[in-house]
Amino acid sequence: METPAACEIERLPKDLLVHVISLTSPGDAFRATAVSRAFHAAADSDTVWSRFLPSDLPRFAKKELPHTPPSTKKGLFRRLSDEPVLLPRKFMRMQLDKATGAKCFTLSASALQIPPYARRGNWTRVGSDFDYSKRGKRFLQAVVLGYIQGLDIRAKIQQKMLSQNTTYVAYMVFKLPNRYYGLDFPFQDALFGVVGSESVRQVCLQGYIEDGDRADEPPRKHILPSCYPTRCDTIPPVDDVHFPRKKTDGWMEVELGEFHNKEGDGEISISLIQTSSRKSSLIVWGIELRSKQQRPK
Repeated sequence: METPAACEIERLPKDLLVHVISLTSPGDAFRATAVSRAFHAAADSDTVWSRFLPSDLPRFAKKELPHTPPSTKKGLFRRLSDEPVLLPRKFMRMQLDKATGAKCFTLSASALQIPPYARRGNWTRVGSDFDYSKRGKRFLQAVVLGYIQGLDIRAKIQQKMLSQNTTYVAYMVFKLPNRYYGLDFPFQDALFGVVGSESVRQVCLQGYIEDGDRADEPPRKHILPSCYPTRCDTIPPVDDVHFPRKKTDGWMEVELGEFHNKEGDGEISISLIQTSSRKSSLIVWGIELRSKQQRPK
């Protein structure tokens, strides 16, 4: 049985409800369908979802959308938020943040700028258990970096492709080899932002373990030891260093930085650089740009 308040809402003009809901967010519109029959009808209208869909959707690769696209704007939004969609050349994919409607992108290993001398000359195939894709929208290969002096991994994307007034967080998805060294210290520099004015932070790909002597004290971070001895005997405090987190599928992701995208027509750069110390091999799957409201899966 509907409450008296819900009955009063039913008397509001539909155009008014549509206008109010269109001023909220996609997440609010999804929730509004449970308020009353009138709200459900208003929240499903094309007028509402036309406002939530980006007006500058990129061109998609062939066969990414069915020959008969979703019949409603809400259906199209659901399609683009439930699954990533490949862009032409299939080196990049896009997905809408279901809560905000922001465009989020993934750049495959093939889209990254890596010096030729850093590649081992081969690629490794991503296993079928890799959970970064649905319905075949996966990047099936990851690049294997050789045993090199330093790191230099870069990617670029046009600023106008990103949603305006949105804060983005960049993540690199990777795996450590069975035996690793040189990925602890010196730490790596991660840069993210408009070319020429990127923010810089330090990251440590080698990961860490936590321990503590007392339950009421925060655990201390200890960087995982290298599989082989290194020249570095002392590693400085790591309070300001960003470490990767291990996902349930065995892959790791490290946060490279944040960038608030305002109106502009520049070029966005994402980089991971370290110019000294010989490194072990590294397996890189790609770089993700998520809106800050979007939580990792």
